[in-house]
Amino acid sequence: MKSPLLVGDIGGTHARFALYEGGVDGNGELHLHRTLSAGAHPTFDQAIRTYLDGVAIDAASLIGGGFAVAAPLDGGVVRFTNSPWSFVGSELQSALKLSRLTVINDFEALALRVPSLSNEERLTLRSGKSEAQAAKLVLGPGTGLGVAGIVSLPSEGGRWRAVPGEGGHISFAPSDDFEFELLQFLKGRYGRVSVERVLCGDGLAAIHQFLLSRAGVSDLRAITAAAVTAQALAGERLARESVLRFLAALGSFAGDCALMYAARGGVYIGGGIVPRFVSLLEESDLLERFNDKGRMSPWVSQIPLHLMTDERSALRGVAMVAALH
Repeated sequence: MKSPLLVGDIGGTHARFALYEGGVDGNGELHLHRTLSAGAHPTFDQAIRTYLDGVAIDAASLIGGGFAVAAPLDGGVVRFTNSPWSFVGSELQSALKLSRLTVINDFEALALRVPSLSNEERLTLRSGKSEAQAAKLVLGPGTGLGVAGIVSLPSEGGRWRAVPGEGGHISFAPSDDFEFELLQFLKGRYGRVSVERVLCGDGLAAIHQFLLSRAGVSDLRAITAAAVTAQALAGERLARESVLRFLAALGSFAGDCALMYAARGGVYIGGGIVPRFVSLLEESDLLERFNDKGRMSPWVSQIPLHLMTDERSALRGVAMVAALH
C-alpha cells in the first residue's frame, strides 16, 4: 500500500475498520478489513489503536481518516446513541496524528454508496419502476435503527447528496391489533416508544418476550436477538413468529419513509439484522405492509426495494467523503 486512508463503520455493537486506497467513487481497494467488538474496548480511541496494532500499521503512514458513526453529529462532538463511547473529532485527529479526519453518520455513508451499488452488493426484493434521478432511501435495523435519503442535484450535474436524519426515533405507529398491544407492553418499559424500540436487536428480543407474555408465560427471561434469530432459522415456532412480526413492522416503517422522501428511486434496507433473515423474507408480510398506504398504495407499490448485502458498504461510503479532503 502507498498512503491509505483509515476508514471505519462504527455502530453500537461492532466497529469495522479497513484501510482504503482509491478515488472518490468508493470503488477502491479495502485492505486489512477487521471487525472489533465495541463492548470489548472502553473507548473509541482504544478500539482504533487495537486495530492499528493488530494490522501493524503506524498512524503516521496514513494520509487521513474517515469514520461513519451511529450517532447524530453535534458540531465536532460525537456521542453514540447505543454505546457509551464518545469523542471530539479534533482531539481524536490530534491524538492519532492524522492530517485530516472526516466524520459522518453511518446511514449517510450507506446512502452515499447506494447510487453505485453493484448487483453483488444488493439483493432485489422488488424491481418496481425506478426513476433514475428520483430520491433514494436507505434504512435498516441493527443495534439501533438508521434512516437517510440521497437526492440528485441537477444544478450540479446530477451529483448525489445524502440527507441524513434521525428517523429511527420518531414515534412507533401500530398497524394492527398485535402492534397496538405491543405498544402498550413497551410503554410500560420505556414510556415513549420510538420505532427504534421495535426495529432493532433489542426490539426483536422484546417482540419475542411479548409473544411469551401473550402465551401466558410469566417468567420473561432475557433473550438476545442472536438467540431469537438462531431459533427462528432452526424452525422454532415462537421465534419464527417474532421474526415475521419484526419484518412486517419494518415493511410498514419502510413504506412510511418512502412516502416522506418520495423515494421513487428505490428503497434500500441496510443494517446488520435483515440480511440474516433472507430465507424468511418471502414468508413475511414485509412487502404487503410496505404497500399498505391507503390512497397512496398504487404509488408506493411501484417503488423498487432492495436489500444491501455487503457489510463494507458504509466503509466505501465514508471513503468517498474522506478521499475528497
